[in-house]
Order: sequence, then C-alpha cells, then structure tokens
Amino acid sequence: SRNATPEEQETLAKYIGWGGLAEAFDEDNSSWIREYKELKAALTDEEYAAARASTLNAHYTSPTVIKAIYEAVGNMGFKTGNILEPSMGVGNFFGLLPESMQNSRLYGVELDSITGRIAQKLYPKADITVAGFETTDRRDFFDLAVGNVPFGNYKVNDKAYNKLNFSIHDYFFAKTLDQVRPGGVIAFITSRYTMDKQSNEVRKHIAEHADLLGAIRLPNNAFKKNAGTEVVSDIIFLQKRDRPQVIEPDWIHLGQTEEGFSINSYFIDHPEMVLGKFATEVTQYGKQD
Repeated sequence: SRNATPEEQETLAKYIGWGGLAEAFDEDNSSWIREYKELKAALTDEEYAAARASTLNAHYTSPTVIKAIYEAVGNMGFKTGNILEPSMGVGNFFGLLPESMQNSRLYGVELDSITGRIAQKLYPKADITVAGFETTDRRDFFDLAVGNVPFGNYKVNDKAYNKLNFSIHDYFFAKTLDQVRPGGVIAFITSRYTMDKQSNEVRKHIAEHADLLGAIRLPNNAFKKNAGTEVVSDIIFLQKRDRPQVIEPDWIHLGQTEEGFSINSYFIDHPEMVLGKFATEVTQYGKQD
C-alpha cells in the first residue's frame, strides 16, 4: 500500500513474467518440483491460475526492438500525446520511452495480476488497468499505441468484437484501431500470421480503417535471448484513417517468393524489410517455415 523505493523498483524491473516456464506449474514434472511447491506456497489460487495461464504468451520485448520502434515513430513526427500499451507486461515500453516523448500520458493494460501490480509500482504516474483488454473502452483517444501483442490461436470474449471471430493477436489490432484517434499510429509486434494468414479477412479489416506505413519481418531468434521463444514475428506500423473505406491494397494479398514460400506481398515487394532469409527447418512441431 505504498510506492516502491528506487531500490525495490530495480528488483521489480528484473521480473520478466512466466512465458516459457510452463514446467514450473506442472506438479508431475519431477525436475521442477521445488519451483512448483514454491509457487503454490507463494501465490493465492487466483494468482497461481493467472500466472499459469500466462505461460503461453508472456514474452517480454528486448530493449533493442523497443528503442527501434520509438525511433521509427519519432521519425514519423510523434512527439507527445496519449500512449497506450494494451498488453504491457511490467512496462518495458514505458521504461524505455525516449526523453523527447517524456511529456506523454501513459495508459497500460495487463491481464496477469502480479505482472500488472508490478507495473503499477514501477510506473506510479501511469494509468494502468490490471484486467483484460476486453474490459477497456476509450474510443478515438490515443495518439500512439505500442506493444508486443499476445500471439495464439485462440479468441478473446469481447461482445463488440466476437462477430469478427479473430484470433487474439488480430483482435488486439481491431480493438486498438477503435481506440486510437484518426491520424494516430499503431506500432505492434505480432505473429507473422497477421500478415501471412491464408485468409485475408483480418488484413481487409485493418486496411478498411488504417494505412499500412510499413512492416519489418524479424528472424525467428529475435526474442530467443530475451524471452526464450523462437517465432517469426513482424513489427507493423499503421496510421488510422479519418473514416473507414473499403479498399484492397496489395498487402492484403499473399504472393510467392522465388523459393516458393507463400508470404505477404508487402515483403515480396520490399525484401529489404525482411531481416534474415526464408528457410524451412524440422522442429519438434514438424516442418516449419
């Protein structure tokens, strides 16, 4: 019931969440039994359930990527305004806000209660909601939305968006587009499947409401050191339009690379925006691009 001291904040800032730690929640895994017992003893039932649920996607973003996103947004002319991070973790994006943007007002949302409460102690001046993104509704309010959205092949129950039937990462785009004001910018890290999904429904929806300013494809080891996860992901920059219009720019469609990979036509037209080379490898999940 008090603010954290600077020393306490230093300790709290080292917390990176439960992503990739599913073993610590498995009572049948003998190698992790000590950690399992420690967690069960330290957390309430509600905290334990929320922490275990977050092992799928609580992967925190490396400072290198965050700084590059801010640099790009600064080059676009953003100086100060209302900034949203809708899946904030402990707030790495807030912690690395450049000096030139320090007068902005920060708004964050975090589902996991332990993570969200740590964020509140690290950034007491920010407006941080510890709940699901589906509980929030600030329309046409934010000038900039940044973050690393949760990836996964599952849905969020949000009455206003259920009809879209989007997976969680695409839901975050749809809802954020409504919360950013016309002219505002969204800079999200997302699964490659926002851009590469066979169905173009999601991209059509995005194109209706925003212009694609650019995208960068990151190699699958971009977050390995920081978050212990290996996925191909994209940084997508969008600018919200004044009013929706039905248009079909090239980037809503897929194309083929010379090697026969089916990817978004934006990356075929802009190979310089792909960091790495396309390849197939055999993993525990079978053959993967």
